[in-house]
Amino acid sequence: MRRLSGLGLNESLRRASIPLLIVGLIFTIYFISNSTPLQWYKHYVYQSQAFLEGRTDLQDFPEYYHDLVSYEGKYYLASPPMPALVLLPAVAIWGEDTDQIRISMLIGAVNVALVWILLGRLGADGRKRWLLTVLFGLGTVHWEVATHGTTWFFAEIVAVLFLLLCLIEHFGRRRAFLVGLLLGFAVMSRLPILLGSIFFLVTLSQQGGFPKRPLQFLAGLALPLALLGFYNFIRFDSPLETGYFAHTYAAYFAADVEQHGFFSLHYIPKQLYTLLLLPPEYIDHFPFLRPYPEGMSILLTTPAVFYVLRARFSETVNLWAGLAVLAILLPIMLWFSTGWVQFGYRYSLDFFPFLLILISSGMGSRLSKGMIALVALSVAVNLWGTLWSVHLGW
Repeated sequence: MRRLSGLGLNESLRRASIPLLIVGLIFTIYFISNSTPLQWYKHYVYQSQAFLEGRTDLQDFPEYYHDLVSYEGKYYLASPPMPALVLLPAVAIWGEDTDQIRISMLIGAVNVALVWILLGRLGADGRKRWLLTVLFGLGTVHWEVATHGTTWFFAEIVAVLFLLLCLIEHFGRRRAFLVGLLLGFAVMSRLPILLGSIFFLVTLSQQGGFPKRPLQFLAGLALPLALLGFYNFIRFDSPLETGYFAHTYAAYFAADVEQHGFFSLHYIPKQLYTLLLLPPEYIDHFPFLRPYPEGMSILLTTPAVFYVLRARFSETVNLWAGLAVLAILLPIMLWFSTGWVQFGYRYSLDFFPFLLILISSGMGSRLSKGMIALVALSVAVNLWGTLWSVHLGW
């Protein structure tokens, strides 16, 4: 009996050691990629400081900060507050000296370990599980976004954290209330993720217990949304006013915003072109190509996404994962900005965990040299993009 107990303990330690190893390895790579980060644009540190002082408005921030809302003589951050809540323990210790970029790298490394766990729940094992984990951590814009770590990038990393936790719970113990709660936390980082709830509503309904399980999911989701509404109300006197429509933006966007507003069908062609087709720029000196500053095609930055085309959409999970991707993309396609200065298309992280389900399905159970080559190419492209963004910039 003791021997069996010991074997069980050893197996548990082995299973725990792999995610810890992934966190350590990926954090090291992310750290080396940006070993001396510039401490620019840490809006969430100032937001956390405000929370600790019992306020919602930002004070004493650098003069060059933008994407702020001026309302009744005070300045607010339009973005949802979850990233600032995640930073609360660090800000309580280090105050405004908190290194948001290093924390972004650490959470990014945790995200990669969570992908490993999620892939196990999806039934991927062996080399395929490792290959897809490497793809996510080093073969997508997640690498550059986590390493960059500024305000808008940090929001993406925190959103991915909670969306992955949500999917792990969904494919694990399937506690519907907790699934909804975790999705709500992701929405409190990036609002478009709310439309991904279609995936959970349908799949939870089909797992039995209708309408109990969908209602439990909605109850869990309602709590963070209610908190977000209360947060908006105490700032702008309305639970539905986020401040996005009053925030300051770069003069580059002024003509479009004044003519078409923040949301418009007018922006769809530009968004689609950036997401699917936009190539790098040619320059007349080495290395002769540089990432286009407003984004690049996901087909170029992560060529392995082509395996989505081979996913078995006849399976319910894959079908609704695909529809969740499209649902999350809808408000993004209508938005006035593609994400401004960045490598690749960072908004793709809002739906990439769902996309990963489809890539895994499309790869099937047997790896080929072509699969390995596309993942290797994805890693090479993102190494180039990350190093360019961090060390050369635009």
